[in-house]
Parts: sequence; C-alpha cells; structure tokens
Amino acid sequence: MERQHLKLMDMIAAIVGALDERELFQSIIRHTGRQHADFGVSPHHFDAFGDALIWCLEKFGPAFTPELREAWITLYDAVWTQMVHSAKHDAA
Repeated sequence: MERQHLKLMDMIAAIVGALDERELFQSIIRHTGRQHADFGVSPHHFDAFGDALIWCLEKFGPAFTPELREAWITLYDAVWTQMVHSAKHDAA
C-alpha cells in the first residue's frame, strides 16, 4: 500500500506541476486514464476518489479555504473528464 501512496503523491505532484504546460498536462492525464482503464477503473471509481481527495485536503483545516477547495474541485473535474475520455477512447 505504501508504494501506491507514493505513486499517487507523485502523480498529483506531476499534474499540479504541469498546470502551466497544457500539452504535458494533457499527456499525463491521457496516459493515466489509459492505465486506469487497463486496471478496470470505471467512472464511478473516479467519483469516489474525488470525494476522498477533497475530504483529505479538508483535513488541512483553515488553510484549506473555500477558494482553494473550489480550485481543487475544478482541477479534479478537469482531470476526471480527460481520464474518462481517454479510457473510453482507447477501449473503442
């Protein structure tokens, strides 16, 4: 489980680090979407993960402002949308 935790943290760091580089950002998301499809991840799994991610971030307390919460939700929605699209596109 520790390995998965590290992979998740690395992926989040890569996504956030690529926010200003559209091509790289989209490439990371497409690749990750295809990998998750290969593992059998379905769209409802992404919903549950998104909820869990926001819940975890809220544990930062007052530092996790309503504006920051909305920014993370917006980012996750963009990532989720592209990953699901990539997964469906590769399956077709």
